[in-house]
Amino acid sequence: MDDQYPQSVEDAKEHIKTIRREKGLDGPANNTSDLESALKILSEQLYQKSAHFLLELVQNADDNFYPPGSSPSLALRYENRHLLISCNERGFSRNNVEAICRVGRSTKSGVDKATRYIGEKGIGFKSVFKVSEVVWIKSGHYSFKFEKSRDLGMIAPIWADLPATAQQFLRGNTTTTIYLQLSQDYDVSELITEIKSFDARLLIFLRQLKRLDLAVRSKDGTNWSTTIAKHDEAGGSRITLQLGKSSMRYIIFRYTATHLPPDDKRPGVTESERMLGFPVSESETPVLTPQYVHAFLPIRDYGFKV
Repeated sequence: MDDQYPQSVEDAKEHIKTIRREKGLDGPANNTSDLESALKILSEQLYQKSAHFLLELVQNADDNFYPPGSSPSLALRYENRHLLISCNERGFSRNNVEAICRVGRSTKSGVDKATRYIGEKGIGFKSVFKVSEVVWIKSGHYSFKFEKSRDLGMIAPIWADLPATAQQFLRGNTTTTIYLQLSQDYDVSELITEIKSFDARLLIFLRQLKRLDLAVRSKDGTNWSTTIAKHDEAGGSRITLQLGKSSMRYIIFRYTATHLPPDDKRPGVTESERMLGFPVSESETPVLTPQYVHAFLPIRDYGFKV
């Protein structure tokens, strides 16, 4: 058995208690005001766009560990000022929980330098607090929440069950669920727009994710949903993206640059993969449209046409 994964709910619950004690909570009081201020600045100023945290969640899902034979997938569902994120990964280890309860620490740093993990700093998850007051997490034996308004609320977990409003949407193969209660002063229109306008090309440049299920239930009760899926062909040299009922084919070229010079910001990284995706028709005739530049996640449209 892997000691990094708790063997029972009681084991996981005791781990959460230990994390709280180590932060000076549930015990002798410590002066935490400076850290509180730093966390607030981090969560609110990490990104300009409030909905950027969606890409952070996609990034984390792509970096997860998945059971052998599974098809990595992520689902996002918005309803009534709540956002449900569910994933079929293996589930949180002790290190995963400790990483999101700290600042500037990550379980990804220094691991697997050939294939690279996207996230390295262990701070991206904190961006959810730019829009959320309460964040619940259910993963494996773990079940806890963060309450932004409490002492060290963004890094001090509280053992808690998922609300019933979240449990009703869980699928049979869901292993990890994150549930956000959005802040009352947050304008959800940007979030809804971002969910509905997800670029299917995002999946081309991710390492593991094969499917994104997106759903929005509007205030008037109307439902919107779509699925983005990636199908690899010919050993990965051909990729078909499916967005709802439409699809697009890409011819893929890869090149790995080796013997990179040392970089203090990326210790131990000696290789970097370059990847080009050329959109083509069913007959593999080039389709000339502007394409985004990605560093795993999209950066911007520089006007390149391929």
